[in-house]
Amino acid sequence: MIGQEGSSQEGGGWRRRLVRWPLVLLAAVFLLQWAAFMHVGGPSWDAAFYYSFGRSLAFDQDLKLENDLLLSYETASPDFVAKAMHADKTSTGRVATPFALGSGLLWLPLLAVVRLFAWLVGAAGGTGYEWYFAGTVASFSALSGLVAYGLAYRIARRETGRVVAALATVTVAFATPLLYYQFREPLYAHVSSALTITLCVYVWQRTYDRLPPVREGVLFGVLLGLAALVRWQNVIYALLPLSSVIWVWVRRPAEERRKEWMRPVAYLAGVAGSSLIVFSIQLVFWRLVFGVWATIPQGETFMVWTDPFVRELLLSPFRGLLPWMPVFAPAVLGLLLQMRRRPRVVLPLLLILLLSTYVNASSRDWFAGGGYGPRRLTGELAIFVLGYAWLLQALPTAVRTAGGIVVGLLLALHQLLLLRFGLVERLGGSVVSMAPRFEWRETDLLTFGRQLLGHIPDVVRRPVDFFVLPGSPLSVWLQEGVFPLQHVLALAGAGLFLGLFLWLASRAPRKGKRIVAPAAALAAVLLLDIWLLLRG
Repeated sequence: MIGQEGSSQEGGGWRRRLVRWPLVLLAAVFLLQWAAFMHVGGPSWDAAFYYSFGRSLAFDQDLKLENDLLLSYETASPDFVAKAMHADKTSTGRVATPFALGSGLLWLPLLAVVRLFAWLVGAAGGTGYEWYFAGTVASFSALSGLVAYGLAYRIARRETGRVVAALATVTVAFATPLLYYQFREPLYAHVSSALTITLCVYVWQRTYDRLPPVREGVLFGVLLGLAALVRWQNVIYALLPLSSVIWVWVRRPAEERRKEWMRPVAYLAGVAGSSLIVFSIQLVFWRLVFGVWATIPQGETFMVWTDPFVRELLLSPFRGLLPWMPVFAPAVLGLLLQMRRRPRVVLPLLLILLLSTYVNASSRDWFAGGGYGPRRLTGELAIFVLGYAWLLQALPTAVRTAGGIVVGLLLALHQLLLLRFGLVERLGGSVVSMAPRFEWRETDLLTFGRQLLGHIPDVVRRPVDFFVLPGSPLSVWLQEGVFPLQHVLALAGAGLFLGLFLWLASRAPRKGKRIVAPAAALAAVLLLDIWLLLRG
């Protein structure tokens, strides 16, 4: 039994669950956010690299990115074009690429399908940077965020009530910088990271209280490897199966431990082996680009493990966690309140939050360059949703829903104020230098608060300008008088592709045959590794 919704309910009935009101609510929230915020411009800065991985494989059948970056300059920002990053080469003659491959690989099947469709309608001469390519992938990324929130809701629903889980999920959907990266910069890796991490937590939650078979370890390992491919720091989620095995194993009688010691070893070997195979794509890429199998592409001095910027990451008005993502605090409090009742769930999740904070604080670029907010911790949305749901559940029944709605609205307003007026580096501080010094300037918390509250009159005077961001479908329609056809077509194409994928996933074999799909994925990865190495 898992929380209030036992695992016995997980098999079957998915069609009935699909139309339950919380999921309809999440879909409605997504459409509202899409209409008011969505941007489908061409990839620039980090996004140009993430997108080029998928574009290069789909169009050129290689991972040589120089021509991809040159093509991206047609739609990229002038500042990015001026950097001429296509000319920054390593000793192997390839473009120096300090980014992870995973997001581009996730988008590759969609790019291939759109290219096939373009060929069928007589538009085969596209470069891959036209709006129907980049816009459809951007919409798919935004929809991936909706799937991640749906999974996070299911995770919280297993532990709490339906209303509490839905309220927590909708609140987090508005209250973190993932809102910006889901709709304004969807070609960054943060939505893909949130989806793959949430999948890991979702699968782990189904098996954490027992010793799963090896096939479950292989499945989790494939998901973990994919999450690490998207963002390397996500490897810390290996703590989930490790902690569960230790917890279950030490509580067994000594006689059982002696007789069945191979079961946990085989399970963890399945996790480690399959995750390493999936991550091997990144290792091969590093070998091709940098001449070594493992590296820190930003340089050995990029991480400062012995002197992390913990205070800054937590408290700085310049993108610190608490000033820029205050939902972090009630989520952690909710986890702590459940420590005694649900230790085998809470302890691993708290440890992951602690490690994630330490890893990000150890980066000299703890403020994430020219990004928005504490974006590197937005992937932990499943933990935030679950912790916040537990906090709401702990409130008296009389104030739970009303109080949750009021606090949720305040957290949403806080994030929307930052989204509208906090870019670029106008609130809380600014970047002074990037590599190699990574310096920043910050204001004090009182000044930051005054800056934030000072924009409240702007909300009242110009509500449409506040809630409807430039370039969004509503902005195009209301302010420019043009129907947002490109937005609609891109969302429809991405939705059809995602719907087909989810339908096929729902038809996948269950139970004993569940090993088939992960095994096929591992075989495909090994073939891709060999192909890349042969092409050199």
